[in-house]
Amino acid sequence: MKRGELRQSETLKYEDLKDRCLNGTAQTQKYAYLLEGLIIYRSLREDPVVKSLQNVFTSLTQEKVDWGQVYRNYHTFCALATEENWPEYLWDLVLEADNVFSRQAGFKAWGSLDLGLKNLVIHDVKAVQKIASLQPEQLQRMVCGRMDIEAELGTNSGVEWLGRMEQWPLWAPQVGEIHQDPSRAGQFLEKMRNEVKAVLRADDDEKAVQELASFYQKIGSGLMATGLAFKWDGNAKLLVTVTPDPIRKEQLIGQEREQGILLENTNFFLSRYPANNVILYGNRGTGKSSLVKALLQEYCDQGLRLVELSKQDLTDFPLIIRFLAPQPQKFILFIDDLSFEETELAYKSLKTVLEGGLEKRPDNVLIYATSNRRHLIRENFSERQGDEINVRDTMDEKLSLADRFGITITFPSPDQEEFLRIVEELAVQEGLALEKAQLRQQALRWVMMHNARSGRTARQFIDYLAAQQKINLKK
Repeated sequence: MKRGELRQSETLKYEDLKDRCLNGTAQTQKYAYLLEGLIIYRSLREDPVVKSLQNVFTSLTQEKVDWGQVYRNYHTFCALATEENWPEYLWDLVLEADNVFSRQAGFKAWGSLDLGLKNLVIHDVKAVQKIASLQPEQLQRMVCGRMDIEAELGTNSGVEWLGRMEQWPLWAPQVGEIHQDPSRAGQFLEKMRNEVKAVLRADDDEKAVQELASFYQKIGSGLMATGLAFKWDGNAKLLVTVTPDPIRKEQLIGQEREQGILLENTNFFLSRYPANNVILYGNRGTGKSSLVKALLQEYCDQGLRLVELSKQDLTDFPLIIRFLAPQPQKFILFIDDLSFEETELAYKSLKTVLEGGLEKRPDNVLIYATSNRRHLIRENFSERQGDEINVRDTMDEKLSLADRFGITITFPSPDQEEFLRIVEELAVQEGLALEKAQLRQQALRWVMMHNARSGRTARQFIDYLAAQQKINLKK
């Protein structure tokens, strides 16, 4: 081949390599533009995992690539993607987004939502679908393809070792469920999330956005989409998601009367009828707290949510209701073991919360509290004969706290026969193979050696027998 022809051939090869480089860059740039072009779901770009992927795209599309930066960005994303289970994590961000669409969808029917808003969401969902469909091998090829071309062009001198495929590992998406909540509430939430994710992955964009709107209406958006039970963090002044107790009302034996009263009031509340705040009073271990917790398992699919507070959090009540009031769900504020010493003045805050404050309790919030004291505030005989001129006024003020709960439900301790009935029914639920007479005899012995007769004591005894039986089966 003549020298001129050789030079022309090398020029053509160089131009071909440059074209391939430009084509690869354009493909990478397209993914970068997908993230840059998000509108309603623009907040996704602030997430650290999404941001790390965007950093990979950005560093790869520079005219002069800094391969050290690409290396750091790529491995950072792989680490985060594996840890957070990408792309499931990306769809979780969509479900938990707090934006104008998710908030409006919580209250409005699909037909009432603005068409322009729907179209913007369809635009964003299409972009997220393409980003979520990016496979680990594709990202690896983007990097290695660009490096191979630069190696042929001779522009990656000094980092040739990065061109080896093993230097660019694939992230490892987790297949199947990683964390499973066995409770009814947990399964309900997981089912709702999985169903809408399946539609979002499909090609029917309008149906995907409609299902997304339905999810926001049934479950909520933002923090509300992350769980069904919450706890107020008094230090940080915010709600945090917690795993709910899986207890079911069927497991609470001997509470037929008490359950009937509380369930009726809760049904009124969920049906948007007038409902009362409730105080559940009784000795320890009688199932007061368990019954309130069981309500979440019973009514989670009807929009009920549980928020646990301590009595110290009562001063934050205005902050709490301002956050909960705009939500479409119904909230029970649960205060466990509520009581006050005579020197504590926080009970006055609670009185204002229950009734009489300037800031109205929203219609989607009720308060259910448990206590071992009927009147909630410690009383002394000396107070009745104190040196105050209006002793009766002082007593009335303290007694009026319990009165401000519209309903008081009393939980009596079971007598011996009722206790044994609870034990027998719990044993059946656990499938324990034990003669009735032997079961009753061991239960009475357990009571003598441990706590007094109560539903909690019966449950502790049955848990002990269940564990003992499982160990014996392994021998």
